Amino acid sequence: MEATAALPEIKFLDTRMSRWDDLVAMAGESGVRITPETAIKTAAYFACARVVAETVASLPLHLYRRLDDHNSERAKDLPLYNVLARRPNSWQTRYEWVEQMCLHLGFYGNSYQFKVAGDRGSVSELHPLNPAGMKVVQESDKSLSYVYTDPSTGRQQAYRDDQIMHVRWLSFDGVHGEVPVELGKDAIGLARALEQYAATFYRNNAQPGIVLHTDQALPREVREQLRDQWESAHRGPAKAGRTAILSNGLKADTVSATNQESQLAELWMQSLLAICRVWRMPPHMIQELGRATWGNLQSEMVSFEKFTIAPWLRRIEGAIERDVLPEDGDLYAEFLVEGLLRGDITSRYQAYEVAIRNGWLTPEEVRMKENLGPT
Repeated sequence: MEATAALPEIKFLDTRMSRWDDLVAMAGESGVRITPETAIKTAAYFACARVVAETVASLPLHLYRRLDDHNSERAKDLPLYNVLARRPNSWQTRYEWVEQMCLHLGFYGNSYQFKVAGDRGSVSELHPLNPAGMKVVQESDKSLSYVYTDPSTGRQQAYRDDQIMHVRWLSFDGVHGEVPVELGKDAIGLARALEQYAATFYRNNAQPGIVLHTDQALPREVREQLRDQWESAHRGPAKAGRTAILSNGLKADTVSATNQESQLAELWMQSLLAICRVWRMPPHMIQELGRATWGNLQSEMVSFEKFTIAPWLRRIEGAIERDVLPEDGDLYAEFLVEGLLRGDITSRYQAYEVAIRNGWLTPEEVRMKENLGPT
């Protein structure tokens, strides 16, 4: 759970930014414990997770059969085709299933699916399991055993490795996927601390402080009463601009927020870029367009497909081939990256034109890809 301790005061001594190590130390002192549950409340991290999950889920996933070294066909005659391409289980669409799988990987580093056995040993359904309740152990014979504790009921269930489809994120031991939230906790902690600080800062009408002073010596009780009365009458956006009546030589001075506002924005940007590095995410994909131009956006999109999304596709495809498909078959699962071009009709049609001109596709095959009938 997220700690409720008060955030430390963020001190801005001048207009130069502090070193990153100092900022990370500030986040560590904030009392914010970084877990998947708190990371999802961090806007930049959640935005990166959404981009990856929704992009991967939007790509079609098909089961293919190799006919020879050069030709393949969709294995639509197999029940497993419908499981992977349309309905992985009775309550999720294929999109929802892949999206959830990617979110599990992005927040826990692992995704687990229980394989429901169908006819002749094939898989009839894939049921996602909450990675927060899974413990994986490698036995002496190198096989894996899975002990699952349902977080909602507390019930435990043991599974053999041939009952589980296991997708791992980056792994140092080959058994457990590393938890991205743990590896990026410094960047997430800083972003979370800055978000909480900013929320408090602007909740107080973006005023870092009001100094009330007088030449008279005031008892402690009177000073506290004056402070409480001032905050009750003037703190918060709804009370901004109210007229203040001062008496008995009392004066009010406002501490300028200019330096604090500018440095807060700079620190926020640094934390956002650090989270993007964890995800290998082009910043413009999470609406950070400060350095975006028309020229570099096109190259960034190519980089996004090749270096951000492609590893996720290969990781899921490999887990399906290892854990779901029969070992002695010629079957394989593959995402269609052409789906990334669906929103850009000009690029799509230009690609089709090149493919037809060079003999990679026929006009009839293009019409099939566009869900058009034969000519």
